[in-house]
Amino acid sequence: MSSILSSPPEVARLFASLELSPDPVFGTSRLNKIVFWNRSAEQLLGFSAAEAVDAPCGGLLLGCDVHGNRYCAESCPVTQMALHGEPVRHFVLHLRAKDGRRVASEVSVLHLEAPPPDLFFLAHILQPQDAQPLSLRPAEAGAAPPRPALDAARESPDARARKLTSREVEILGMLAGGHTTPEMAARLHISRLTARNHLQNILDKLEVHSKSEAVAFAFQKRLV
Repeated sequence: MSSILSSPPEVARLFASLELSPDPVFGTSRLNKIVFWNRSAEQLLGFSAAEAVDAPCGGLLLGCDVHGNRYCAESCPVTQMALHGEPVRHFVLHLRAKDGRRVASEVSVLHLEAPPPDLFFLAHILQPQDAQPLSLRPAEAGAAPPRPALDAARESPDARARKLTSREVEILGMLAGGHTTPEMAARLHISRLTARNHLQNILDKLEVHSKSEAVAFAFQKRLV
């Protein structure tokens, strides 16, 4: 499954919780090595965990953007953004599968802080797309629009999600989008203290111990 077991317990628990996620997930270190590879990633890309874990991300996946520019490399821009504490927004990445196919996926990145020497790990959550770039894809005939996050929380089979208020659902979505507490406060026109209180309420209601675990919960339960 992973080489993450020697990492801080909080990070290890988070990756363990994503092992059976329906979304393909892989984790990388600050050295751009794959440290986690779940079953859905194996089904999507064909590489087993034994083949993927400890391999350099760039050498295995050859990830590039829609224009062919390399992302997965020693100078990975996502890792560089994480090193500078910058949030990583959703983006589309084309990855190489074991059989040579190029698989287009929308990528959400969770920045998981860790003490030295690791500093951080990055969880890449994939949502496979058509080979055509998202911005150019025609709307699917008869496709239902995505449910609002609040509706998803209210209708969730998990009682913890149903406890969230509308504001907490909103803040959870912003957290998943990589926004910092000051950014949330500014966007919502509330104080930083109020934003922190909302975040703590979210952790308490979801019965998790960190913001990273809250975001993982939100992805697993399809709240974002």
